Amino acid sequence: MSLQPSSPAEVPSQTAAVARAAFPRGSAYLRLRDELGTVFTDAQFTALFSARGRPAEAPWRLALVTVLQFAENLSDRRAAEAVRSRIDWKYLLGLDLTDPGFDASVLSEFRSRLVAGHAETLLLDTLLALCRERRLLVARGRQRTDSTHVLGAVRSLNRLGCVTETLRASLNALAVAAPEWLRAHAEETWSERYAKPTDDLYVPQGEAARRAHAEQVGRDGHTLLAAVFSPDAPAWLREIPAVILLGRVWVQNFQIVSVDDETGTKDDPDHKNPQTTQVVWRTSSEGTPPSLLMIASPYDPETHYAKKRSTTWIGYKVHLTETCAADRPRLITHVATTLAPVADRDALGAIHADLAAQDLLPDTHLVDAGYVDADLLLASARDHAVMLLGPSPQDTQWQSRQSGAFRLQDFQIDWDRKIATCPAGHTTTSWSPDHNLGRTVIRIRFSSADCKPCALKQNCTRSPRRLLTPRRREEHAALETARAREADEAFAEQYRWRAGIEGTLSLGVRTMHLRRARYLGLAKVHLQHVLTATALNIGRIADWLAGEAVASTRRSPFARIISQAA
Repeated sequence: MSLQPSSPAEVPSQTAAVARAAFPRGSAYLRLRDELGTVFTDAQFTALFSARGRPAEAPWRLALVTVLQFAENLSDRRAAEAVRSRIDWKYLLGLDLTDPGFDASVLSEFRSRLVAGHAETLLLDTLLALCRERRLLVARGRQRTDSTHVLGAVRSLNRLGCVTETLRASLNALAVAAPEWLRAHAEETWSERYAKPTDDLYVPQGEAARRAHAEQVGRDGHTLLAAVFSPDAPAWLREIPAVILLGRVWVQNFQIVSVDDETGTKDDPDHKNPQTTQVVWRTSSEGTPPSLLMIASPYDPETHYAKKRSTTWIGYKVHLTETCAADRPRLITHVATTLAPVADRDALGAIHADLAAQDLLPDTHLVDAGYVDADLLLASARDHAVMLLGPSPQDTQWQSRQSGAFRLQDFQIDWDRKIATCPAGHTTTSWSPDHNLGRTVIRIRFSSADCKPCALKQNCTRSPRRLLTPRRREEHAALETARAREADEAFAEQYRWRAGIEGTLSLGVRTMHLRRARYLGLAKVHLQHVLTATALNIGRIADWLAGEAVASTRRSPFARIISQAA
């Protein structure tokens, strides 16, 4: 389809008259059109369309309809019906009352163009740029970030179910791509094991029986892979995505081991080659990949297993960042969709980089404990002049919990000379960098000859000698500064603003199914989250234009009485 960019049309007079009569007090979409115009233009989407072909529907209208359908949680078909039937939508889109609209499939194609053109954030970025022009959004304010889990659009499978379903998916793909070749190489028993979905198959009970069943599936998959990669097989079979995925899943869940052949075979009756190979199911002793690499479903290889406290899921994770100024609407400025096992702190650097590219960095960034670490405290201030405000990692050693015990802060550390002095006056030069859970620490060891006879040992260490593990100098200083800031009474007053982001996540979950992926693949799920954020922003802008105040946190009658009494 081709695009001939045109200027957005004014609202037809008849449409405007009917809309004013139908909404004498105005409505959200009428106010948006009157205050913000059309928001989008055709010229923004030129790169997503061809220069030749049948004329496409105006992309600025498709963009608006896409945002509206996410705001109201409508399917493509119901959104297309709303374009034909609703007066407020026609007013916002500048359509005649008699306009027939478009087919619902156009919306799906438009989203596919956004993903193919790597323009998932285009709609959100355009809206934020318009808000900056209207002074509804300014840089270097106060922002807050939080994350939540997202269930993938695939059913949850255990490891045995995943390998079985992966082999079944590969057989189905080969049946479509190379039916004659598969008919010649498939074994008769495969139809009994893989003709039906995994849920409909009988799986034997008991650990030994289940392992034997798993290894039978492993042998079948290994046989199929050997046939695909044999020299006489067509080379293009190896490029089928389902076959490539089959090889990855088999490496993750099975291993090929050599075993002694004591019985001899028809081809080797004299035991001249006593070593044969066997497909063995991997267990914890053999080792399996970490969840970030482990494939959880053949139908969406980018979904992964993750666990956060008591919540376990297979899917993704979404991070939302929003402003929280008291005199402006609270707008979502950034959306990040990551693989489920990615820790919150590992996503913060990319969030700051993206905000810097859009010139939307905050002065103060309110986050929970999952985003705060010594290196992030340092990098945020050094690279972006952002104060990361949140609960900093605390000292978990027993000395920090026992009154009178000597903590790290009670030792004098000379960073330039690399010398540490304990409260008893003993010094050490045992100083070596080390790594702990992906972080660089300094291991400072005191001499056991000094520690064992020391009169203060009872309050210092329970080991033969004291070991200190501070972070590197700059990171240690940043961490100590953050801990001192938390002890100030002003910290609680500043940090209370972070709670609002949980309300935003709750609103997205309750009204727009934020925690359920609608599509397969990280790129499409990210587009879903960006459109959800854009829809939330549209609603908040409309409320701001109507003069509606931000709702306060609900409290029970009992809580209000207690607070009044206090």
